[in-house]
Amino acid sequence: MSTNGIWADEPGWLKKKRQLATVFNDRFPRYNHQERWLPWRLSTCQTTGWLTIQSHYVAQPLAKAVKQYSELLQENLMEKAMRWQENQLFAAHLSHIDAGQFIYVPDNCQLSVPVRLSPMGMATNPHNVIIVGTNAQVIIEENMRLKSPQPMFAATELLLGNGASVTYRRVDSMRAPLIFSAVHAYQARGAHLSTKLAVINEGEVTISLASFLDGDNSAWDAGALLQPGQYGKQSLYPIVSGHGTASRAHLTSYVDQSTGGKVTVNDFRTNSDKSLSITNKLITKSVGQPAPSEWQSDDPWFNDYLLHYASVTNSDH
Repeated sequence: MSTNGIWADEPGWLKKKRQLATVFNDRFPRYNHQERWLPWRLSTCQTTGWLTIQSHYVAQPLAKAVKQYSELLQENLMEKAMRWQENQLFAAHLSHIDAGQFIYVPDNCQLSVPVRLSPMGMATNPHNVIIVGTNAQVIIEENMRLKSPQPMFAATELLLGNGASVTYRRVDSMRAPLIFSAVHAYQARGAHLSTKLAVINEGEVTISLASFLDGDNSAWDAGALLQPGQYGKQSLYPIVSGHGTASRAHLTSYVDQSTGGKVTVNDFRTNSDKSLSITNKLITKSVGQPAPSEWQSDDPWFNDYLLHYASVTNSDH
């Protein structure tokens, strides 16, 4: 990696952080089968469609935000929701981030209209950072229509302040030989997060879904639709950690293997104490069978995807 960073005029803290991730990479644990993604070749990133908004909230391309919002990003970029020191793959991703979106919703801001993010183009390590302040409320809808000729690591970090309420919806429309799709969150005391993922991809996708609940009365409600088509292969790795009285997490996985693809849903794990309550449900749609009666959601956006793929599959048999 160049000492000048990947983006033009990168601030010193980011160049230093990238350098540390490169120099100390070998000291971190290995991610399972990380050699399938590494090493990345530096390539020209060409993307469009990133938001630039300065009103009740802030939205900027990450390459610009690292300079204008240095203090916020120095403290939060891959430090709380997704830690770059966790393993060699994460550290390598930090050192190669080449595109992304920054969104900041200030304290007590109540946004009634969803923030919609839909960039397109070519990138290998896109990374979004979404920071939502104390008692703020927002809906984020993300569809990154990106592609890469080499394995892709696409991540979104969600950082919620005390009492924040966030609905985050994402549909994966990325194309690459191999995709690592990560959605990681940090939730302060009393923060409520609803995460809905629709992974509809006939390639090979690893999905890392995680949240750290830091304090009492935090709640995470996660749903994932995994639809690999006829030849795809998808693996979901969900984990929740944290602590706090009356904090809880629930995951519902909707697995559609009715068209021939393969899906693996790993155990919903926690390394936390017993005060954190976690539950999960697995709903499967099989070859030649109609969608189960539980194949529905109370989130209209997510339910549209569930119903669409239920009807498409049923009409094929």
